[in-house]
Amino acid sequence: MIDNNDDDDGPPQLSADTLKALQEWQQEEEQNRAADVPQEDWQLSQFWYNNETATRLMNEVIDILPENGRCAFIACPTVWNLMRKEHPEIHNVLFEYDTRFATGDHSFVEYDYNDDDRIEQTYTNLKHSFDVLLIDPPFLSRECFEKVSRLAKFIGKTNPTCKHIICTGAIQEENIKDFFPGADRVTFQPQHERNLMNPFACFVDYETKTLNNE
Repeated sequence: MIDNNDDDDGPPQLSADTLKALQEWQQEEEQNRAADVPQEDWQLSQFWYNNETATRLMNEVIDILPENGRCAFIACPTVWNLMRKEHPEIHNVLFEYDTRFATGDHSFVEYDYNDDDRIEQTYTNLKHSFDVLLIDPPFLSRECFEKVSRLAKFIGKTNPTCKHIICTGAIQEENIKDFFPGADRVTFQPQHERNLMNPFACFVDYETKTLNNE
């Protein structure tokens, strides 16, 4: 005899938590497509800022950038992408390993922090070119910080001195002191689209008007 009331014959049901997670993922994908931002690649340690953080950092860069100044974003594509869309008049460059962000013009520079021994050869035309650097080292390791700092020293202006904004895990404060002397932690805390287990922090080596107003 066949039991027509057997629930196993019905379609599988998602739990409330699974359904919520799926809906959040779909929403993030729609937002990324609208903003022309590729999906995060966790193998590349990619975690995108949420829109509030990207906007706050973009506005800070604009606030400290001198007239006709140039800014660069090192491994920080979300803020760079927002800047290109909302302020195309500002000269800005992304140094990034992920070529999905390549634009076909001079606003994208392919960058692998492991090639730090070739910085002068590879980026000779960009030596001491930038007034402001926004940096988000791709990996939370001392080696990565040391190598990224070499690029920052090479491409940042020396007169007047380039200003640095560094966003990274709060546990990296000692590495910040060692490789970005003069940079202090501010009260502003960058937030990501996905909640990370490691709390993030922001450090600057100049007197900020807005990033300590929390």
